[in-house]
Amino acid sequence: MKDFKDKVLVVTGGSSGLGKEIALEGARRGMKIVINGFTQEHVDAAVEEIKALGAEVVSQCADITKLENVQALFDLTMETFGRVDMLCNNAGVAVSGPIWELPIKDIHWITEANFLSHLYGMRIFIPQMIKQGDEAVVVNTASTAGLMTSGSAVMYHATKHADLAAAEATYLALQQRGLERIQVHALVPAFVQTLIHEADSRRPERYAIDDDPYYEGVEFKTGYLRSKRQVENGMPADYVGKCVFTAVEDKKFYIYTHPESQMMAGARVQNIITGKNPSNLL
Repeated sequence: MKDFKDKVLVVTGGSSGLGKEIALEGARRGMKIVINGFTQEHVDAAVEEIKALGAEVVSQCADITKLENVQALFDLTMETFGRVDMLCNNAGVAVSGPIWELPIKDIHWITEANFLSHLYGMRIFIPQMIKQGDEAVVVNTASTAGLMTSGSAVMYHATKHADLAAAEATYLALQQRGLERIQVHALVPAFVQTLIHEADSRRPERYAIDDDPYYEGVEFKTGYLRSKRQVENGMPADYVGKCVFTAVEDKKFYIYTHPESQMMAGARVQNIITGKNPSNLL
């Protein structure tokens, strides 16, 4: 896709961070915008920024980990604009820790946010893209964490690997069925200046921090500090929107923000090929 004017862009997790930058770049290119976010304050602020660029925009403030809210986002898009041309499954969260210490509810929360919400988005929006018969685009925000592994965030790696595989398989499924006009891409950023380290402030009530000792432990607290330092020293987020749209124009499936991501992926694949045991690549 190269002509974006008057096309409809839907972004989950679009009220801050990477999602907001993608929405803003779409607005600059003349697109009509639909954003989802979890916090009303952030949603309202993002809407004002998008409007300031002269774009039409509607918003949804809802927990996108719930299937019914993904359906409601689709319904809002169709009722407002009558079509969808580009979907960015961007919502995601991060919690550090080994699998034997993580609270069960965090396993569910991370899986629902980073993986299931993206599956829901593709399942609900792609049939409409097929029906329209025009060019369309799906972008899943995965991560460099989906290309390599470390011992610091088991569920983050697991869900990002799964999301990347789902995007790759969906790309192939569309190709095999003669639906090449629908592009699928995977955004695989490394550290970018976003609010992902503050994901705990956006927990749904059912996953709220409670008296589980994990939340007072060393793993949880050091994981937060490590993430905060890495994110705050990362790449400015405003670069990512341009990066995404350039890759869409060039039909490049993997959207890298950092060249070192490819090196990490190569090191992991080399371990697999040579039969070496996993090594910490972060």
